[in-house]
Amino acid sequence: MAKKKSTLFPAEPAALVIGQGTAQLAEIVVFVDGRAEAKGIQEFAGELAREHGARLISVFLQPEPAVTPAETFARGKGMRSTIEAHQAQLEHIEAEHRTLFENIVRRHGIRSEWRSLPYLSTEVGVHAYYADLVVVARPESAGQAAGPPGLAESLILSSGRPIIVYPAGSTVSQVRRILVGWNTTRESIRATADALPLLEKAEAVEVLVVDHQRRPEGHGQEPGADIARHLARHAVRVEVRRLSSDGKDVGGLLLSQATAFRADLMVMGAYGHTQLREWMFGGVTRTVLYEAGLPVLMSR
Repeated sequence: MAKKKSTLFPAEPAALVIGQGTAQLAEIVVFVDGRAEAKGIQEFAGELAREHGARLISVFLQPEPAVTPAETFARGKGMRSTIEAHQAQLEHIEAEHRTLFENIVRRHGIRSEWRSLPYLSTEVGVHAYYADLVVVARPESAGQAAGPPGLAESLILSSGRPIIVYPAGSTVSQVRRILVGWNTTRESIRATADALPLLEKAEAVEVLVVDHQRRPEGHGQEPGADIARHLARHAVRVEVRRLSSDGKDVGGLLLSQATAFRADLMVMGAYGHTQLREWMFGGVTRTVLYEAGLPVLMSR
């Protein structure tokens, strides 16, 4: 089967590129887990805030105190000493993360805010509700298919905000090339709209349409052309690629194409639902969420 060539859209760029984009980011929230190394994710969030002139709000999540077996038997003065030691340890960890954050803020000259939440706080999600964009660490592994959601999963499913999941070890700091996974569903439409401020500033954007033959509804005669036209009218430099998965894992195909495109960011709709305290993601979303080696913006 012959490989389909990329189709540059619009066909008449002079007619479709109409001035400057207008979407803006005013507030970016980055969640900093006190248990993990935070330099990469804070650098990434700081660079986004600088480029978009946004206020950067860092929400520090205090880690669970590390209790030794001997400390579980502490009583009286011993218990008070243990509590004081744990508090000092938490303050030291937070101070290190805050110093890193303040150095980034000072270097980029951005407006900022530092918030600290105690371990097992019930108000974590509230800090995402009023942000234009949220950055959070990517979950390490899928674990069980159902169960209580972690922070990233919970924010994606319930916050109603665009969430960028940032993988540990990533070195991405600037977003210049973006891959958009497009399939005309509500989630895909929402994610692309949420990503407009980033898309407008990108140097190259690829809209990837996979298996449009299986779900032709909504795609039109030329799959990807309508969304490309819409983005071009926001001054986005956009190209469309149409691929067939040939029965292979679509999530894996998205990730391999992101690598081939040298993308700094992927944009896609998140497909899933919650029932009581259980969560369930669709197969493509699950693959990308837990395996992506680059930042991924997800909206639902």
